[in-house]
Amino acid sequence: PHLIAYRDYLLNEVHLQNNISMKECIVNPDVAFTRGILEPLTILQKSGKIENQNCIILIDALCEAEYHRPDQGDTITSFLAKHLPKFPSWLKVIATVRTQLHDITKQLPYKRLSLDSVESNEHLQKDLLDYINFRLCNSPSIQNNVISTTAEKQESRNICQHKFSQHLLQLCRGSFLFAKLTLDLLERGHLVAKSSSYKVLPVSLAQIYLLHFNLRFPTVRSFDKVTHILSVCLAALYPLTLIEIYYSVNALLTDTFLPWEEFLQRFKLLSGFLVKRL
Repeated sequence: PHLIAYRDYLLNEVHLQNNISMKECIVNPDVAFTRGILEPLTILQKSGKIENQNCIILIDALCEAEYHRPDQGDTITSFLAKHLPKFPSWLKVIATVRTQLHDITKQLPYKRLSLDSVESNEHLQKDLLDYINFRLCNSPSIQNNVISTTAEKQESRNICQHKFSQHLLQLCRGSFLFAKLTLDLLERGHLVAKSSSYKVLPVSLAQIYLLHFNLRFPTVRSFDKVTHILSVCLAALYPLTLIEIYYSVNALLTDTFLPWEEFLQRFKLLSGFLVKRL
């Protein structure tokens, strides 16, 4: 790791560990960030203990923080804008934000790249098409579910594959998630799109998730088993550990108590929808 020198520096400087403790980060995040991260990194770089190579901080979905703006203090965006002048030149930031909320980043002097401008950026289309073709060429089950049985010749099969790839590319509108989930359904045999119109294919992420949930939970009773788990996870402002979800779910159950083993069985029903945090 490039920042192993920073780790060793923290281990040797106990006062710095206190500066970046959870308590200090909440009480005074500006001091914690400056004294606990930026200043040590600058010192280590000047002393040659950190190589002069670019390092990247990736911040996904800056706009999510806007939904939970504090009454006082900074959002992540304003916090970044305040401290950017102190960043060492080799420490770069890549941040993402939804297109419709891009105005919140006006105060950030970053170069902007839109991943929604599919028509104006041929690289987006090419990357997505490469992904679709890779999945299609390497999965016999996907091929069997999108290529008509009448297409026996290799040339006909290639034409069918090309037509399907182009159709899915248009449906995706630049979304890799849409492409992945649709191809997953085809690979598992939950969708069969052999007609030339491909009318069975979903046209939105909402339809994909609805199909996934209908397949996983065909009855209201089966869905009721995971309702509280989903409610807790969707309401949380940060990813919860398994034990935190368990206690929160039981807090919702005023008349009954959910045993740990039963909770684990219900949580497993959501595999693929929820990622377990260790």
